[in-house]
Amino acid sequence: MKQLLSILAFCTMTFTALASNMTPFTAEMEAIRHGAINIKAHGTLQLRNTGENQWHYRLSTSGRTLSLREEIWLSVVNDQILPSRYEFESKVLWIKTTKSLRFDHDRKRVTGRVEKERIDEAFTSPIYDAIGFQLALQQALARGEETITLNVLRHKRPDNMSFKVIGEEMLRLPQGQVYTWIIEQTEPVSRNERKLIWVAPELNFTPMRFGRYEDGDLKEEIKVLSLTLDGQPVDFNR
Repeated sequence: MKQLLSILAFCTMTFTALASNMTPFTAEMEAIRHGAINIKAHGTLQLRNTGENQWHYRLSTSGRTLSLREEIWLSVVNDQILPSRYEFESKVLWIKTTKSLRFDHDRKRVTGRVEKERIDEAFTSPIYDAIGFQLALQQALARGEETITLNVLRHKRPDNMSFKVIGEEMLRLPQGQVYTWIIEQTEPVSRNERKLIWVAPELNFTPMRFGRYEDGDLKEEIKVLSLTLDGQPVDFNR
């Protein structure tokens, strides 16, 4: 169950190619945890422009046994993404998890709480939160980089997340098909684990599918059901 929530967070990649030219979007998604009993959740991922160089990025999901709300308020300065406020709340059955963080880029410190534990950590710029790092990943892909490492505060302190481009595929979706690149997360992952994400370069590197595998078996996946970019629905049957 917790893995499904982490997959939802991993798949929250924004639908923009460059920070200086971000495009508002809304995506409807379906997440499935495969097992003896499949667990499903539907969610919405949305990026909104809230002012000059100010953005709000939010993921919300709901299902019979789980719910998730994760959001970041950020600014863009000289093409650099600067997270300012991060909020997270998940409920799995009766278990609730919360995080609340504030980023001070002048002092280079992040403060707040993870559950009941107080956080006060120094960081080295650039630093990204558990959602906003996906913006930087997309920027790197748009620049043509094929191996990417980012400094991310995922839990209680910053650590590295690494990715590489490993191939391409014409991906079939419920509404049609789309040309994608396949990105593999190389760090951190468990020994028997593999994480893949399919992004659409012709749609500003939009993530279209994510899969997490254990010993070669698909355990969790997320698929985009519908996508609206800058108010215009995307037709996957073209």
